[in-house]
Amino acid sequence: MGAIVWSFENFINTMLDIVVIKTGLVISESYLLEILIEEFPEDKRLPQYEEKKDYALRIRSEDFDEYCWAVRQRLGELEEVSPLFFKDINSMMTWMDKGYDPAKIFSKLIDFASDIHDPENPKLIDPNEILERAIKENIAPVPLIIEVMDGMINNQRISNVIKPVEEILWDGGIELSSLFEKESIPKSKSDFIEQKFINFLQANPEKLEFMHWRNFERLTAEFFKRKGFEVELGPGTNDGGIDVRVYDKKDNKKPYIIIQCKRHKESNQVKIETVKSFYTDVEFEGAKKGLIATTSKVAVGGKKVASIRKYPLEFAENEEIKVWVDKMKKR
Repeated sequence: MGAIVWSFENFINTMLDIVVIKTGLVISESYLLEILIEEFPEDKRLPQYEEKKDYALRIRSEDFDEYCWAVRQRLGELEEVSPLFFKDINSMMTWMDKGYDPAKIFSKLIDFASDIHDPENPKLIDPNEILERAIKENIAPVPLIIEVMDGMINNQRISNVIKPVEEILWDGGIELSSLFEKESIPKSKSDFIEQKFINFLQANPEKLEFMHWRNFERLTAEFFKRKGFEVELGPGTNDGGIDVRVYDKKDNKKPYIIIQCKRHKESNQVKIETVKSFYTDVEFEGAKKGLIATTSKVAVGGKKVASIRKYPLEFAENEEIKVWVDKMKKR
């Protein structure tokens, strides 16, 4: 691999462009540098960026990829990175022993993709079209075709090159800061929260306690929607302590679960008074049970009184919220 020589500022700006388009999350230059400094503490140039942004910087292309991948992982877009085209080299060697050449199959798949590609109207290519044609023309055993196709998709997915179609389809992204500073209404009306935010939180669970309280309510509503319930998100203010109503699709006359969301710092526990007060809401609504979802914890006294008085209450605390987020990730 060769080396790239450019100004320090150009290096950072180029990486920022790649990361923002690939992840769909718009971040600041300062946050990009914060991530890089944390991920690459051995690179003593990074903390000196402001003073040396005009200096020439020489970096190997494979190192540049490593920097980009690290940031994309931190933003939750990539979970793991395997720069090898074929993840299972032993499997490829076995196929070669059987008389098949994976490189030739890859070349054939690229030819199929070229046939589909229209330079006058670039669009994302459905890999199923390529796969179906390869199987129909019997270019190799199906398992081998799938393995090569998987390598091809992985290579495209982790690439740090911005393709023309990505620029055309770029929707401007979404400011990561809006997850923390204000209610963020997703672009899709069927969603309660952007998937990009869920992926970010899964990669950075320590950020849960800092998200905007309204977005935490949206995260909770999204979790129960994906569990197959009908979900009603409260207005956010003057909601009587009920943030989310969850209905059984077979019986939606009364809420099955009512939820109160408490986005607190981990050190700020949900108090016993909150638990007692919420119980009256459950009774009034006629719900089967109530749930207090919090990014912190419920005070021991609150749990104890609920247990002794047999309140129909459940609690989802910090660690369980992290499990929710992990279940909702999509990459």
